Amino acid sequence: MKLCKNFAKELITISNTTIELLKNHVSIRKFKDKDIDKNMIDTIIECAQMAPTSNNLQTYTIIEVRDKKKKEDLSKIAGNQPWVAEAPVVLLFCADLHRSKKYIQVDDPGIFSNAELYTVAVMDTALATQKALIAAQSLGLGGVIVGGIRNDMKAVHDMFKLPNLVAPLFLLCLGYPDQSPELKPRLPKDIIHKIDYYDEHKDSKLIEEYDEIMKEYYSKRSSNQVRESWTTSCEKAFSKSSRNSTGIFLRSIGFLNR
Repeated sequence: MKLCKNFAKELITISNTTIELLKNHVSIRKFKDKDIDKNMIDTIIECAQMAPTSNNLQTYTIIEVRDKKKKEDLSKIAGNQPWVAEAPVVLLFCADLHRSKKYIQVDDPGIFSNAELYTVAVMDTALATQKALIAAQSLGLGGVIVGGIRNDMKAVHDMFKLPNLVAPLFLLCLGYPDQSPELKPRLPKDIIHKIDYYDEHKDSKLIEEYDEIMKEYYSKRSSNQVRESWTTSCEKAFSKSSRNSTGIFLRSIGFLNR
């Protein structure tokens, strides 16, 4: 799509292989029927482990889902997303304070229930997931991060026999791409990049312009064509189930009780 290509060109001022990879990210939801070599999976996990982590706490656990039935169940929990069942590799990323509480001696064990450490664990997990995805993409794979498993965190928690203080956050589905989605335009840089303070004076106009860009993108993409703006799309997303049970479940397994 010409519009998307032009958008990408405007953003790229310095380029190398890594920059090209990052700037051209698309989510892949359709995969070839081709296995991924174990050495490649090990490399992806090793790269995930090198993600930044607060105080080297490494408060996450990655579970490779090989069981076909579990993949099918996860697909249903995530809102019937077929790529979860079909992806050659599915990795479950969990925020994990259980390991820290079990092996690290602290004066106040209740600290593992506070909001700060939960935030640290979520950040560690998200950074590791992104590192894994970039590593996979650099090896010629494609993938998509699926947060829909939080529709029923308890079911996922039970399915994988997770202990307290381990929260299943999202899946990373990987495989050899069998589709070429168009590049989705992002918000103008000046909306998300501020200097010295939260300057909003140009935001309204820029968002109006971005709404028009997204209307064109959505109406011309190769699949699921609709005529809606970015703000309309976001309104739909925020209007969906807010997963109000998430906080209740997290507290039931030891998180966020302080």
